[in-house]
Amino acid sequence: MIDLIKKYDVPIYFGLFRKIEDRELRKRLYIALAPVLFIYGFFYFIYENTIDRLFVQHELKSFISKKYKYNLAFVACVLNEGRYLEEWIEYHRLVGVDKFYIFDNGSTDNTKEILRKYIDEGIVELEYFPGKGKQLDMYYAGLKKCRRKAKYVGFIDLDEFVVPADENKNLVEVLDDRFSHFKNMAALSINWLVFGSSGHKLRPEGLVIDNYLNRAEYDSSTNRLLKFIANPRLIKGCITSPHFAYLRNDTLKQLNESGVEIDSPWNDYPNNTYDYIRINHYYGKSEEDCKAKFNRGNVSRPDYIKRKWDQFVLYDRNEVHDERMLVYSDRIKQAIEGYGVNEKIV
Repeated sequence: MIDLIKKYDVPIYFGLFRKIEDRELRKRLYIALAPVLFIYGFFYFIYENTIDRLFVQHELKSFISKKYKYNLAFVACVLNEGRYLEEWIEYHRLVGVDKFYIFDNGSTDNTKEILRKYIDEGIVELEYFPGKGKQLDMYYAGLKKCRRKAKYVGFIDLDEFVVPADENKNLVEVLDDRFSHFKNMAALSINWLVFGSSGHKLRPEGLVIDNYLNRAEYDSSTNRLLKFIANPRLIKGCITSPHFAYLRNDTLKQLNESGVEIDSPWNDYPNNTYDYIRINHYYGKSEEDCKAKFNRGNVSRPDYIKRKWDQFVLYDRNEVHDERMLVYSDRIKQAIEGYGVNEKIV
């Protein structure tokens, strides 16, 4: 029953059940409302598999050429990550992201002050969203905000940088190419490419992309997790994992860049190709940074479990020297120092 509610009663799942912290109370409410939820889910199932399929097919045929307020929006959850916000925003603006929906999970640093200039320009929309284990709820709230406004939406964290393989292309060009190439594609899944500490024990000054230039081999198991960028009108949201989308109906597909169908949060070697797009995942950065990250807890877990140090050891991959990101460094610094001079890749 719970799985059916997650699949067919998504607004009720996030609007009601996810707001109840007490899991026992949540179970009792599931049972009490089961008949109503079953009827609602049944009619939605019928609608999804009849009339809505026509709307989905129209969306698939028209959205690539249609004009939207934003070409590419990112939804992000932050918690005391103010020191990384400018670099993350300015890099992604360079490669085509034109709107950021940022949800603050209870920061006590200068996050709001850092974001003020972007908020005033309409580049960032900031919402305070406290509570433990709220990542999926924040993602759903972001999806609702951009569903009609953005051509594409990505659900990307502050330690993740989405990178086009061709430095002369922006992300929207890559997405248009891949979504046009594959039939019935609703979401493009992108594998992590994990970057290690590059030997830094303390947090170095300067940009993340300058300081961390060593990464895992392509076949490392640390790269297996995915994030995705989707047509926001063709997904229901991240229901069980931030790494995987529930799609609007079963005719749609979640694929990687090579057309491999994705049915879980993982995509293992050799299917994790990086010919068009990748996500540089700066998992721990320096040892100092990683300790701070672990102390913040896991935003996707209701119990806020702190990760053990062996996780840092596992993800501290430095086998390959990779300078792909240095091409953006000077432009990011210029944009941060003189806000408003960010020259996008077009």
